Amino acid sequence: MPTYLIASNEMMCRALARRLHALDLPRPINCRTPQWLQAPAHAPSSAAPAQTATHDLPAVPGHMPAQAGAQLPPDPADIAVIDCSGLEGDPRAWLDQLHARLAPRRWLVLSDRLEPALILHAALLGASGCLALPAAMDLVCAATALVWAGGQCFPRMALSLAGARAPAPSLLCATRPTTTG
Repeated sequence: MPTYLIASNEMMCRALARRLHALDLPRPINCRTPQWLQAPAHAPSSAAPAQTATHDLPAVPGHMPAQAGAQLPPDPADIAVIDCSGLEGDPRAWLDQLHARLAPRRWLVLSDRLEPALILHAALLGASGCLALPAAMDLVCAATALVWAGGQCFPRMALSLAGARAPAPSLLCATRPTTTG
């Protein structure tokens, strides 16, 4: 299963793709624009809107993805990193589209507007973490590696979200804490 980087920032996506190759993430590492999530999954990419087709980035500079004239993958993804920065509208809608389109096993949300509602929505959908931008590329790579290893990374403010709303069972520990931790 592939890895997906979904971001409007082409430079960040290319730099992150190069750095993530060293983490042994599942290949190929596909760079896509957020608008790609809106294209039907069963349509050939040549039928996708021109804006989506022209902004899709190759997984490796100078190399077009295998899907470039074939049908889009039936997806699911092993891991996905989605950057919600600068997107018009509610970023929760983009997360819903990511979840429906790719059904990633693990995923990380990046955003320049990391609000409690977005964090809670991402966590309830099954995201493995949220990271506020701007952030150093090393931090983004470390968070991606943590998510890939099965860990979670949410901002401290996420701890206070449980008091604002009844926590979902998926966010609770299944066992009671012991005296040793």
